[in-house]
Amino acid sequence: MAIGSALVLGGGGVAGIAWMTGLLAGLAEAGQDVTGANLVIGTSAGATVAAQVGSGLPLDVLFLRQVDPALQSREVTAEIDLAKFAADLQPYMTEAVNGAPTDQLRQFGKFALDAATVPEAERRAVIESRLPSYEWPATPTGH
Repeated sequence: MAIGSALVLGGGGVAGIAWMTGLLAGLAEAGQDVTGANLVIGTSAGATVAAQVGSGLPLDVLFLRQVDPALQSREVTAEIDLAKFAADLQPYMTEAVNGAPTDQLRQFGKFALDAATVPEAERRAVIESRLPSYEWPATPTGH
């Protein structure tokens, strides 16, 4: 890579991690390894890929971690009743609750805070399983 180069990676969830890893591996295989950038920046899934690229594992190994079920990281499976969720969300889709937009926002915030979510320890374990190394990357990274 040229001096002053940067690799910028976007979001996309678990599919984004797999897609970006596959794209980077494919580019490298075609003779265009862009992982030698002076700075690697990522948002969400891109931050995960940036950390993986900075781990020191070669792209072919990172790619295998995506395609080989025995090497894949643990993920949390979302279980959602879409009909119930839509019904629960409906009151917040109106123009206003009690005539005031700020009341609507407060109520929507309460709805979000009251939502059942994955426990923090479980979410951290999933994120940890995506990282091949717990050392800070040698290449500067950002988000």
